[in-house]
Amino acid sequence: MARDGQRGRHDEETAAGASAPDRAPFYRRHPWLVRISAAVLIAAVGIGVALAVAVHNRQEQERLGLGAVEPPSAPVKLEGSTARTGAFTAHVEYTSMAATDGQQVATDIAWDDSWFFQDPTVYNHELATTCSVLSAIANSESGYYQAGSNAPAYMEDALAKLGFQDISTASYRYRSEIFDEIVDFLAGTDDVVAYSVATKPLKHADGREKTLYLVSIRGSYGSEWLSDFNMGDASDYDMEAIDHEGFMRAASEIVDDLAGRLSEDGGSDEVALLFCGHSRGAATANLAASYADDMTTGLRALAPLDSIYCYTFATPEVTEFGNVRDELYDNIFNIMNPSDLVPRLPLASWGYARYGRDLWLPGYGDEAFDAHYDEMRTAFEENVGAPCPYVPEDRERVDALVDELAAHIPTARDLASAGGLASLVHDVASDIDPMQVLYGHYPNVYIAWMQVIGAHELRSGDAA
Repeated sequence: MARDGQRGRHDEETAAGASAPDRAPFYRRHPWLVRISAAVLIAAVGIGVALAVAVHNRQEQERLGLGAVEPPSAPVKLEGSTARTGAFTAHVEYTSMAATDGQQVATDIAWDDSWFFQDPTVYNHELATTCSVLSAIANSESGYYQAGSNAPAYMEDALAKLGFQDISTASYRYRSEIFDEIVDFLAGTDDVVAYSVATKPLKHADGREKTLYLVSIRGSYGSEWLSDFNMGDASDYDMEAIDHEGFMRAASEIVDDLAGRLSEDGGSDEVALLFCGHSRGAATANLAASYADDMTTGLRALAPLDSIYCYTFATPEVTEFGNVRDELYDNIFNIMNPSDLVPRLPLASWGYARYGRDLWLPGYGDEAFDAHYDEMRTAFEENVGAPCPYVPEDRERVDALVDELAAHIPTARDLASAGGLASLVHDVASDIDPMQVLYGHYPNVYIAWMQVIGAHELRSGDAA
């Protein structure tokens, strides 16, 4: 009877308050979810603190000159330099995105010390072709600076074969690991590039002597591509026009580096400068050379104007200034592929251009294209060990896309709006295959074209 009474009361309580457990606090009903949320929160805070400490420590390492790879920031002697002079050919190795099996690629390049006693405003196709390869090697150099990598120092090896005596690749030290890119992104220091500065003594047959400073600049790497969108705003500087800010900051670092080197080395009267690069490296080289040209009109020149050379490849538009075709910049040559979208950005319709002279490789529909396309494909495969993947017909798609972007995004400022970004995504997604168009941007496409054409088959002009 007692049990029956207890059970009766229990049934009555349950019937009267059947939903009682549902009114319990959330943390009592789902303790496992609370524990998981707390763990995630603690982990997030821990990761945030760890990243903050890591960023601080890395910046302190850079300040003190410490790092996993330890070449000093000062130039170091190139081991195994051939010390070759005069005119010769060298066999150089590097890497390529088009090497589908990860194999090294190789190319024979010409060299002649006498090039740097000639007029830099006269286009030199041999020098340009060599610069197209040196620009590609600048990209390959990154592997040497990654922990656990067995990659050789491609740039050092190539320049040693060309007879260069010393080199500084210090900027690669903190700009070649994935962690470096995270640090640069979080610290807001991604307006940078990696580059090499190497020197070679030159002697002309008539007894004249110079020291050549070669500056070969790496293209977009990791988070650095975000800087490609940092065009800046002229109003922030109380100016009507500015150079592309992301490229400008990278170029200014290089010019400051050169100025310090030349000051330590004792002057600039008998100095020659050679700038080269591909893609972001090309934009940076274009601006750095223009700044070196500008400095010849002031009190502190890096080198005489008749000893400054510059060859760039797949070069984006770099400036809003309207003086890009001034005679002062006639020593800068920008070589582009009509099927490559990158040289068309930022849009010319937004007021952007490149310093110096624009030269276009043969494009689909051109007479020179029909005459040399098969040769180019053969040269590409000989260099890379894989078939050439680029699609020349993309020239028509790139032209159409540029026209649509100009119509839908009238100014650079419009790009930052929600509508501008939506138009960009829509136009790109609907008109082209981004990966396919990227093939036309590959350094080895440029190299192969340069190897099979002559100077007279490059087309001058501001548009493809």
